[in-house]
Amino acid sequence: MKGRKTMDFMLSRATRVTAQWASAPVQHAVARFWRDMEMTLSTTGFVPDNRLMICLAPALPPESYTLDVTENQLTLCAADDLGAVYGLLDISRHYLGVAPFWFWNQQQFEPKPFATVPEGRITGPAAAVGLRGWDLSDAPWLSAWADATENGWEMIFESLLRYRGNMVRTDKQADLAAAMGLRPVQNPQTPLGAAPQQAAAENPEERHKIWQDSIRTLKTSPRIWALGIDGMGGDPDGTASTAALQEQWQLLNATVPGAAAYILLQGETVALYQEGKLKIPDSVIPVLTPAPSASSAGGPGPGAQHGLWFSLCRRDKLTGNPMTAYPGGDTAVNGMLQGAWRGGVRSFWMVGTGDLRPSLMELNLTGALWCTPDTDCAAQRTAYLRCTYRAPDGWALTDSALEDLSVCLRARAESAVQAGSPPQPVGEAFLTRSTRLFASAWLCGKTQGPIQELAALLPAESYAEQLAAYQQLCTSALENYETLLPGCSYAGRATTPLWQEQVVFSVRLYLYALRGAVRFCTAREQFLDKDWQNCFCTLGRAADDFGAMAALLQPKTGFWVGFCSDTMLDGALTARVLTGLMAIPRAAGDGPDYAAWQAPLPGAPAAPVPDFTLYRALVQAETKKV
Repeated sequence: MKGRKTMDFMLSRATRVTAQWASAPVQHAVARFWRDMEMTLSTTGFVPDNRLMICLAPALPPESYTLDVTENQLTLCAADDLGAVYGLLDISRHYLGVAPFWFWNQQQFEPKPFATVPEGRITGPAAAVGLRGWDLSDAPWLSAWADATENGWEMIFESLLRYRGNMVRTDKQADLAAAMGLRPVQNPQTPLGAAPQQAAAENPEERHKIWQDSIRTLKTSPRIWALGIDGMGGDPDGTASTAALQEQWQLLNATVPGAAAYILLQGETVALYQEGKLKIPDSVIPVLTPAPSASSAGGPGPGAQHGLWFSLCRRDKLTGNPMTAYPGGDTAVNGMLQGAWRGGVRSFWMVGTGDLRPSLMELNLTGALWCTPDTDCAAQRTAYLRCTYRAPDGWALTDSALEDLSVCLRARAESAVQAGSPPQPVGEAFLTRSTRLFASAWLCGKTQGPIQELAALLPAESYAEQLAAYQQLCTSALENYETLLPGCSYAGRATTPLWQEQVVFSVRLYLYALRGAVRFCTAREQFLDKDWQNCFCTLGRAADDFGAMAALLQPKTGFWVGFCSDTMLDGALTARVLTGLMAIPRAAGDGPDYAAWQAPLPGAPAAPVPDFTLYRALVQAETKKV
């Protein structure tokens, strides 16, 4: 109607926030919302008699909310605690401009007098996946950082809530997580939160008592209960395992009616389950972990209750990526999760975050997918880049600049080494550990047969064939990364140092490892050609490469100082092994007097100098010649 007065709601620092109930999650959410307003709104805006009212509306679906706007009141009706939490966080995100990873990406705010919420009704439906959360139990650097940082754990849990997570697996601060609205998830290795069951496996009465006592101890606080059959080995037809699960569920349901429970299927239990021999109670969610190379997790079909537990951080010794991003990038994550959804995996998604820092973009995608499974991966990536990376003057990046950043991220995922059959992208652990395995075999003189630990990823008949395959994989990836590094650095010219600290950092880390691996392979060739001195110097350069990789993880300034200072870095260990290996070519070419190589150097002492000191002097002399 012409001339009609607008009824938009003006959110300001003067807005009063009240709630009809005062549960711990709601109190935490209101306090967090006030902090967000203090970060984003100035004290110059003032609207009298203006309030945000949080009302309980049990008729709404669980974890949902509605938002109704009138001129002087913003009414948030929520079905439960999490509905209210998500509603406040959505207001913060959409109208105050606080991004889910604002803390981790060091988002800068320019306070404004008001934030306008448009007139009408806004609905916040429940997420598509029933139980969704992060596994923080395998995050040593993140955990140590959070312990030493004020509000560190609170910021971790807040980020999960901003993505509409509702459960968390953590070995620390579970009470805080519950107070903020998240449901702690029991360790899958300790069924019902009880002690390991192996000792009681053959004593049903003792096992029954252990389970019952644990349930009684833990029943008062909300949680996702774990069922399990540890210690039930030697059960080829699944009869004993099925009986144990039924017993656990009956005990749990008798004490905590309607409890949410799952069982993580691994090892032999997967085959029993898939063959139909392991019978799981109908109300218990069977959860599977996808193979590292799987494009989807599969499932029992639409409508069946099923779950997925996967990690963005692999910590295994040969394909792990604890320090770099998920090797397949967001495209691989998208394919796996959308495939799982199509296969009926819709009840439980647990995402291993690793140390969080390398996985922010992929976690952003998983948070979108568990709410809206048909999310477009490329559009989500662009939206994340647009929100996270700004021009140095604070303005939004152009579409062209955003596309340059997106191309870099795609290229990073596509350039990682792919090993095994079928080939799968592998993390930096493949480069550090494989190099150490080859170096150790060389040191010990075990260079006839192949290294068995590498057989699955580098199948070969001999050490030489295996090393040649390794060299080919690393050389191909190195060529791509040598181009990728300057490309990523150039693409980041239009944005703030955050791009350099996050993306260029991870590219440089992987590149250093690749350089070290290729140089090691070259040194082996030089050794076989009896080119002793060049072999000696090439090994020194390889050690320098892995040392530079380790040094990258020890920033002297900035937000992440000390993040991994107490951890033995894989790159540093590899550098140490290669430094020790330098003794072999020196012995072959400079022994037994160890003086010939240093004699031509200016100011060389008469006594033999240590290997690495000699290497430095030889490289310096060669550089001066050039």
